[in-house]
Amino acid sequence: MSIAIVAITRKGVKLGRQLNGFLPASHLYLPAKFASGQIPGEHSFQHPVKEVVGKAFLEYESLVLIMAAGIAVRSIATKLRSKHQDPAVVVLDEAGKFAVSLLSGHRGGANALATTVAFHIGAQPVVTTASEVSGTIAVDLLGREFGWELESEANVTKVSAAMVNGDNVGLYQDAGERHWWTGPLPENIGKFSSLEDLGDSACPAALIITDRLLGQEHQALLDRAVRYHPKSLVIGIGCNRGVTCSKIEETVTQVLLEHGLSAKSIRNIATIDLKRDEQGLLEFARKHNLSIEFFESKALRQKECPSEPSDAALKAVGTTGVCEPAALLSSGATDLVVPKTKRGDVTIAIARVHFGEAASRGKLFLVGIGPGDPGQMTFKAREVLLLSDVVVGYKTYVEQIKQFLSQKEIVSGGMGGEVERMKRAISLAEEGKTVAVVCGGDAGIYGMAGLVGEIVHEQGCSTSFDMEVIPGVLSLAAVAALLGAPLTHDFASISLSDYLTPWTEIARRLELAAQGDFVLVIYNPKSKQRPHQLAAAMEIVLRYRPASTLVGIVNNAYRQGQKITLTDLEHMLNFDIDMSTTIIIGNSTTFTFGRWMVTPRGYGAKYNLGSEI
Repeated sequence: MSIAIVAITRKGVKLGRQLNGFLPASHLYLPAKFASGQIPGEHSFQHPVKEVVGKAFLEYESLVLIMAAGIAVRSIATKLRSKHQDPAVVVLDEAGKFAVSLLSGHRGGANALATTVAFHIGAQPVVTTASEVSGTIAVDLLGREFGWELESEANVTKVSAAMVNGDNVGLYQDAGERHWWTGPLPENIGKFSSLEDLGDSACPAALIITDRLLGQEHQALLDRAVRYHPKSLVIGIGCNRGVTCSKIEETVTQVLLEHGLSAKSIRNIATIDLKRDEQGLLEFARKHNLSIEFFESKALRQKECPSEPSDAALKAVGTTGVCEPAALLSSGATDLVVPKTKRGDVTIAIARVHFGEAASRGKLFLVGIGPGDPGQMTFKAREVLLLSDVVVGYKTYVEQIKQFLSQKEIVSGGMGGEVERMKRAISLAEEGKTVAVVCGGDAGIYGMAGLVGEIVHEQGCSTSFDMEVIPGVLSLAAVAALLGAPLTHDFASISLSDYLTPWTEIARRLELAAQGDFVLVIYNPKSKQRPHQLAAAMEIVLRYRPASTLVGIVNNAYRQGQKITLTDLEHMLNFDIDMSTTIIIGNSTTFTFGRWMVTPRGYGAKYNLGSEI
């Protein structure tokens, strides 16, 4: 999608450059006075912004206008044509707080673009189209992600109004993907098992998902329905050498009409690999934007087909049939909708793809959101949050990223509820939903990935959904960065919480790590229920290290209330320490200069670091 980003102020240009890096195929337009050389993807202008926006309106598929909404409206007002032609327009304030879907929210994709823009910069997407606001089906977008096509636009507005107003809407589907809506359908939608029953119902509006052409006998129903044609038909084609595109087109069209099938539902063509250079077939595929799946004669010979074997085909291409076995193999079907039909130089067979009734396979992401500041969260973590239907996590972590959770289902709670939350996340993934479990720092290090792994292993449900861990910036990495470079050499990370690990085991690990001269990273050092363990830990370390050993203490790393303290082991307990604190205890070589705490890696023993280059 080609995107023009237009900014008119210095702050807007800064934001525009940020977006330009996030959005592929985007170009930034900015006033010449803010331009800084020949930067790829940037275009400076001196004309009035109305002219620049007006020109971009006609040349790009989408516009992101970083300016006041009034300026944006006046700039595009005279260029408006129709919802079928106008580009998507998103308006963004220069502070990056709100991304407003202004024009072509559905068809043009402005709603999706506003969400994407907001996601990348931490803004609030503003979407005002009725279906999104009411959480119901967007009639003009249904099935678009699968390639479904509308039979016509005639009743879209009428059915959309019924949908958002809560009127009864009937639904009939006999082809295509079944998982186009996650979770329960809106309450005003009723399913029907036949077109006759739907036609006899009192529903003032209807959704029909089919690959069939419907005739006059259904006209009364069609007058109040929107029809969708999923990509559910595979056309097997056999043909003589030199057949023309027009002859193939004529044959396919005739066969589809005779059997009441829609050309809009053709997913692909299938044939023998000897036809890779058949120009008429290739031209037909290009003309109708269809892919071709080629099969070797051996594979075609092994597929049982209903029609009588063809001696002519066996002699010509080494198999007793082409169109039927190719259609069956490509579609995965067990029978044909249309058996072999020969018209001169062309034979046609049609199979229907069976998508099944099951919901789509669920996905469970274990997402590390970093130390707390959204700016420290990875792009991949943001992307996963955008894709997820449900976000699950400890309430503090969910609160930290609330700006990315617009229109998401949230499952959160306090400490001690981890097992129940993870079981809920697994259950949602088993239902076919995309679920993000958010964890501070990294999900696999003192996070929920391990707990989820344990539960899944015990329940034996690992094959019912997919799991993926999204790494995050560790708390120890964040704390180390604030202190300087205390973890440049080997270190050991130990949590003092005995909620899940006995204190005797924690003390043993502390003693061994201190004895080994590891730099020590201390997580969960002190709580109201555990006020004495930190002092006990200090005593253990003091057995192997002098009281002058350097210590770095960081409270609320990259969060409100951040505090950084450099001290030594003897005075460590004199400072405020709680569960939001991480402590780094240096080894025998750790030193400080200024506000930096550094643990040497060993370069000084091998190189002369004091000499000039």
